[in-house]
Amino acid sequence: MGMGSFAWAHQPGNNLAVSQTAVSQITVSQTIVTAQTIVTAQTTDSTAAKRLIVSQVSQSAPQLTPTQLEQQGRARYLDGDFLGAIALWQHLAQSYAAQQNAIAEAGALSNLSLAYQQLGRWTDAQAAIDSSLAMLGEPETPMQQRIQAQVLMAQGSLQMALGHSRQALEIWQQAEAAYRQGGDTTGSDRARINQAQALRELGFYRQALERLTSVIAAMAEQPPSPLKATTLRRIGETLRLNGQLAEAQTTLTQSLAIAQQYDLPAEVSATLLSLGHTAYSGGDKAAAQAFYQQALSLESGSAAQRVPVQLALLELGVETAQWSTAAVLWPEIQAQFASLPPSRTTVYLQVNWAHSLIRIKQTDPNAVGLSWMTIAQQLQRASQQARELGDMRAEAYAVGTLGRVYEQTQQWAIAQDLTQQALQLSNRLNAAALTYQWQWQLGRIWQAPNNPQQAVPAALDAYNQAIATLSGLRGDLAAVGDSAQFSFKENAEPIYRQLVRLLLSSDAVSQADLVNAQAVIESLRLAELDDYFKEACADIEPININQVDPRAAIVYSIILKDRLAVILRLPDQPLQYFTTTVSASVVTETAARLRQQLVIRSRREYFSTAEIVYQWLIGPARAAIDSSGVDTLVFVLDGPLQSLPMAALYDGRHFLIEDYGVALAPGLKLLKPEPWDTTNLDVLVAGLTEGRLGRSPLPYVASEIEKITATFERSTVLLNRDFTQKSLPEKLESANYPIVHIATHGQFSSTPEETYLIAWDDRITVRELSQILQVNPNDRATIQLLVLSACETASGDQRAALGLAGVAIKAGARSTVATLWAINDEATAQFAGYFYKQLKQPGATRAAALRTAQVQLLKDPQYQHPIYWAPYILLGSWL
Repeated sequence: MGMGSFAWAHQPGNNLAVSQTAVSQITVSQTIVTAQTIVTAQTTDSTAAKRLIVSQVSQSAPQLTPTQLEQQGRARYLDGDFLGAIALWQHLAQSYAAQQNAIAEAGALSNLSLAYQQLGRWTDAQAAIDSSLAMLGEPETPMQQRIQAQVLMAQGSLQMALGHSRQALEIWQQAEAAYRQGGDTTGSDRARINQAQALRELGFYRQALERLTSVIAAMAEQPPSPLKATTLRRIGETLRLNGQLAEAQTTLTQSLAIAQQYDLPAEVSATLLSLGHTAYSGGDKAAAQAFYQQALSLESGSAAQRVPVQLALLELGVETAQWSTAAVLWPEIQAQFASLPPSRTTVYLQVNWAHSLIRIKQTDPNAVGLSWMTIAQQLQRASQQARELGDMRAEAYAVGTLGRVYEQTQQWAIAQDLTQQALQLSNRLNAAALTYQWQWQLGRIWQAPNNPQQAVPAALDAYNQAIATLSGLRGDLAAVGDSAQFSFKENAEPIYRQLVRLLLSSDAVSQADLVNAQAVIESLRLAELDDYFKEACADIEPININQVDPRAAIVYSIILKDRLAVILRLPDQPLQYFTTTVSASVVTETAARLRQQLVIRSRREYFSTAEIVYQWLIGPARAAIDSSGVDTLVFVLDGPLQSLPMAALYDGRHFLIEDYGVALAPGLKLLKPEPWDTTNLDVLVAGLTEGRLGRSPLPYVASEIEKITATFERSTVLLNRDFTQKSLPEKLESANYPIVHIATHGQFSSTPEETYLIAWDDRITVRELSQILQVNPNDRATIQLLVLSACETASGDQRAALGLAGVAIKAGARSTVATLWAINDEATAQFAGYFYKQLKQPGATRAAALRTAQVQLLKDPQYQHPIYWAPYILLGSWL
C-alpha cells in the first residue's frame, strides 16, 4: 500500500508563522473598506466553493487507481488542500471497502483522520480512527502491525490536538512498538519524534531531548536517502523550536548534504530555509540572509518554493530596517499569490506577508506604493480562500489579522467585530497560540483612548484572558510559528506590560489592582524564563511571604513606556505603590551607565548614578521600610535593572548593603524559600587555576579553595585536570553535597547555548549543568547552595541576566550565589572565607552571610571600590 510512510511526526496545529508586533496607533483619513463590505465578505456562503472542490475531485476519482488516489490525496494534503485530500481518500476507502480489503481500508481511514484533524473536524477524525481500529482487530502479520501503527500515529495526533498529551504519549509508544514488530524502523523513529513532543508538553525535557538524540543516532547508521534527508530536516526543525540551535544546525547541515547529493531542489530549498531560521534564532542575521539568498538562487525553484524564501527575506528586511529591499520584495511576492494553489500554506503566506507590510506602514505611514487598502484586500482574499477550504484555523489567522489592519486605521467597530470572529474560530479549535493574540487585540481595541466605545473593564478582562492563555502555553511560545522571526519581546511581553499599565492607570490605585499587577509581574518573570529555555523551566507554587519570612520586604519593579513603577510588599501591611516619571529608554541608559561605572577601579562616578537608581527603587519608601523592622530586601527586578547589583545602590551616605541584606528572585513563585540548615555541610569544590579554552588563568582560585577547605571539614576538591564534564556528575552521584562551589570562568548570556561554565576539557552549558546538578530531579533540596565565582554576564546583553537567573532555576539548588562580573583578585578568596564562616554560625541565613562578607570587604581600604564586593548576588532562598 505504501501509506504507512505517510503518517508523519506530529506537527501541532497551532504552529503558525506569526510575526505580530506590539502596535502603535496610526491615524489615516482613508476608509479602506466599508463596514458593509466586511459584513458581506464575512457572511459569504462558501458552500458552493467547497462543493466545487469536492465535485471536481469526485469527477476524476472513479478513473483513478487506488495508488493514484493515495498519491494524489497525499499531494493535496501536503499542499494544504485538506478538502481535496478528504474527497480522494473517501473514494479510496470506499474502493477498498468494495474489495473487502479491510487492512487497506484501515490505512486509508487513518490518513482521512489526519485530514479531518487539520480542519478541526474532531468527531469525524475520531470516527475514522475508531473504524480503522475495529477493522484491524488483533494484528497478526507485519503488514497489519504497520497499518495499526499508522492508525495509532493518527490517534496520537488527535489526542495531542485536543490537549491530551499524556494519552498521546502512551499511544505513540504503542505505535513505536507496533512499527518495530512490523519491521518498520523508519516508522518507529517517527513515533519517537512524536513522543519527544508529548514529553516536552508534559515537562519531561531531558527525556524529550533523549528521544530526539536517539533518533539522530539511529539515522546516522542508515545510508543516505531522500527519506533520510527529509527526516533529518524535520528533526532539525524540532530541535530549533526546542531551543537546541547548535544541534539543529548540525542536523540540518547533514540533511542539506544528502538533499544536494540526490539533487532534490525542493528539499534543498526547504533545508536552506530552515538553516536560515536557525541562524536568525541564534542572532546571526547575516548568516540567515545568506541562507535565504542561497535558497532563492536555486534555478529550478517554483513559486511554491520561492515565495516562502522571499517572505523570509522580507521579514528579515523589515526587522533590520532594509526598507529599500522590502519595497522591492513585497510587490514581487504579492504578484505570485495568484499562481499558488488554494491551500492552508497559501493562506499563511498571504497573512505573513500582511504582517510584514503592517510593520512597514507602522514605521512609514507614507511608504511609496503601499496602502492599507492593499493589505486589507489581500487579507480578504486569504480569508475567503480559507473559508472555501473549510479551514477554520487559517480563517481565524486571516480574519484576526484583517481585524488588526482595522485597529491600525482606528475603525474600531469593524476591528472589534473581526477580532471577535477570529477569537470564536480559534476557541473552537483549541488553538491557544492564536487565541491569545485575538484576546490581546481585543484588549488593545477596548482600551484605546480615542475609541468612542472604550471599555476599560472589558479591556482588563481581555488582557487577563490573554495572559491565562499564555500561561497554558508555557515554553511553547516559540512554536507559535515556523518562522524564525517570532520574538517574545514583541509578540508576548507587551501584553504583560500593557496590562500592568492599565491596572496602574487610575488616580487612586486600589489594593486589588496592586495585587493583580504584582501577579502579572510574577507571570512575566516566569514567561521570560520559559521563553529563554523554550520550555517550562520551573514549577510554580504560590507562597505567603508573611509565613515564610516576616522580616523580608519584597520590591517589585516594572518598566513601562513612560514611567518606572514599584510595588512594595512589607510584612502584614497593604501593598504600597510609587512611580517615577522616566522613559524606558532613560532607565535602560542609566542602568548601562551604572554597570559600566561600577567596573572601573580608578573612577568614582558611580555614586551619583547609584543614587539615581536608589531613588527610583527605594527612596520614596525608605521610611516605611525602616520602620517595618525588616532586615532583608528581596528584589524582583525588570529588564536592564536585573544586571545591576542592588547592594551598590547609594542613598547619599550609605550603600544599601550596609543597612540591609539583599537578595534577588526571578519570582517568588518559582522557588519556595527554605531555611538554611547548618548540619551536614559537605562541600564539593570544583575550579580551574590554569587557563583553558582560550580563557586566562585564575591564580587566586587556589587561595579561594584553601579558604573553603579550611572552613569545612568534609570537602571534596576537583581542581584543574580533575574538573571535567565527566568527573563533576560522578562526584555528585557518589554523595550528597549541600554546597557546590564552582570557581571557573563562566558566562551568562541571552541564549542557553552561550551560557556556560569552563571545565578542564570543555564548556558545560546551562542545560548540561542542570542535568549534572539535578542527579535526582525529584529531590530539589539536594543542593542547598550553589556558588559560581569568576563568572560574568555578557557585556551589553540585556537578556544576559536571564542566563544568570536561568542557571539558578535550572540547577535545582535552593539558592545560588553568582558574580555579575569576574574578579581575578585576592578579594575573591577573602570573600569566600568571610561568607562561609558566617554560614556556619547558628541561626545563619544566606542573605545575612552574604551581607556580612560584602560589608567586610567594603570596610577593607584595599577593597572599598564596588568592583570587589558588589558583583556577588544571591538568587533564590535568602533564608
